[in-house]
Amino acid sequence: MFSYMKTITRPVPSVASAAKERVLSAPEGTFLRRKDFAGTDRAVETALSRLFAKGELVRVRPGLYWVGKRTRFGMTAPSTLDAALAIAGPGAGPSGVSAARALGLTTQVPSVVEVAVPGKVPDPVSGVRFRSRSFARREHRLTPMEVAVIELLRYPDSSEESWPDISHRIAGLISGNVVRRDAIDEVIRDERHRGARERWRMVSS
Repeated sequence: MFSYMKTITRPVPSVASAAKERVLSAPEGTFLRRKDFAGTDRAVETALSRLFAKGELVRVRPGLYWVGKRTRFGMTAPSTLDAALAIAGPGAGPSGVSAARALGLTTQVPSVVEVAVPGKVPDPVSGVRFRSRSFARREHRLTPMEVAVIELLRYPDSSEESWPDISHRIAGLISGNVVRRDAIDEVIRDERHRGARERWRMVSS
């Protein structure tokens, strides 16, 4: 006599329910992209659009969303700089006054956020100016702070501080392991801006 084991089949969660679970479990301050969700493009985008309509997400641009803090006035949006960096991808970082501000070398708030991007610049974003730079920054996975250092070496006048103060600040970031000397060394070799290369030698020597 044969005995049979009963097979219990559990329902596979729908794209909508899986997307909702992923969004609700994401920590505040998280960017989510299409690739973070399983399912067809149409099903995922429909699910995310519904969550956006319910106030569970902020749409930064098609295919890019943000999970902010939930308040009684709605969900908080990312800063313009954070959104621009998410759009630009790895190896991007602040430039100009935005770089000086990120490094604590100016109190000025720029009217337009400048972001240095490795390779081709993304489509325009309101309030953001993208600047194309060497793709080596992405290859070496530079952090936004490391990019900010190189950009400030290009344009030290973006800072409210004098060069000795800028130099001291960058040296402190190196010694505190906030930025990687070796990574910047590798990238700075491809830097076309002669002044940036010379200033880095002065700071890192």
